[in-house]
Amino acid sequence: MKHLITALIATAIAFSASAKLEGDGYYRVQNAKTERYIYVLDDKGELNFQATTAELGAIELWMGYDKTVSDPATIIYVKSLDNKGQNFDLQTQGTGVNAIINYPVTIYFDKRSQNYSIYGRNSGIVRYIGDATKFASEQGWVTCIGNTEYFRWHFHPLTTDESNYFGITPEFKQGADHYATLYADFPFDFHSEGMTAYYVSSVENGTAYIKEINGTVAKGTPVIIKCSSAVPSSNKLSLGGNGSAVAGNMLKGVYFNNNDLVHKNRTPNDKATMRVLGRLSDGSIGFVTSNEQYLARNKAYLVVPAGTPAELKMEIASNAAIGTVTSDAVTISINGLELRVDGAEDAVVYNITGQLISRSANANSHAISLPAPGIYIVKAGGKVAKLIAR
Repeated sequence: MKHLITALIATAIAFSASAKLEGDGYYRVQNAKTERYIYVLDDKGELNFQATTAELGAIELWMGYDKTVSDPATIIYVKSLDNKGQNFDLQTQGTGVNAIINYPVTIYFDKRSQNYSIYGRNSGIVRYIGDATKFASEQGWVTCIGNTEYFRWHFHPLTTDESNYFGITPEFKQGADHYATLYADFPFDFHSEGMTAYYVSSVENGTAYIKEINGTVAKGTPVIIKCSSAVPSSNKLSLGGNGSAVAGNMLKGVYFNNNDLVHKNRTPNDKATMRVLGRLSDGSIGFVTSNEQYLARNKAYLVVPAGTPAELKMEIASNAAIGTVTSDAVTISINGLELRVDGAEDAVVYNITGQLISRSANANSHAISLPAPGIYIVKAGGKVAKLIAR
């Protein structure tokens, strides 16, 4: 049946014999025979119930726990649909069983072997999901035919200890800080110390301004993550919770970059309007034009207008007022590109790079025309303010 793949693909990813299913939550799924883990790398596929044919290229299996720890493609949310604990929706990478095939899958627990079987049913016909690769290799593929000993699965609940955690592997280092981007189909908080999530709030005059996200980061939110460590075991996330969507986030993300011969699922990189986290020519971390043909999966990228510089500095956005700043007798206001200072004899205006824009003196009121939208620093009457002209 069309598109059962991701149904089973998400399905095959949810249970463990080494740790029994503990209710709704996040899991990794591992084949009991080959010990390979399931990775969901697409949302397309087919399982034919009338025959034994299946196109399951969206699911890959890979050896090694260390490979899974920073990969969102290994994380599946298991949602029970009945009180018997057998029918489930398995959700991952922005999709799920019910969204694809319009009915749930069944998970059967064998008490004797302490393993789970995962299967789909249609008109009395059952098709199980197993590991198709029976020889020792790093990579495997999913099948619905073969020896039953390869159709048994473990389901490992996500934890914050070393047994089954999710941690960030940084991409870049600047000073004592480490940076990476993330686009994942789960909400999270930080378990490890020294971690901060940011989004891009604006791009002005060659600079991408970022703001911190406080509290739980909502699922499907593309973010920049600053870490204090280079290793994922010290950059752990706590999955779950209820986060609110961030308004004005200029970051985007994609769940898939599948180059399978049967069905490709890739997002072309547009060098004119897309920037990715990278190292600038001066050695600092910011957003750069990528030479890759396609966008990386589960990473954030920045959407910008055509004509934006190839390199963008990254700076934390000021919390200063956008419109008016009042301090004692001095009032600084801005309306579009018109800046006004009242109550100060002198007024000096700089742009964000420190270039002098205007200097006026010997007046109580100053009307100043700004050259372009952006962030400006105003010094007047012994006061300093940072304002945004839009």
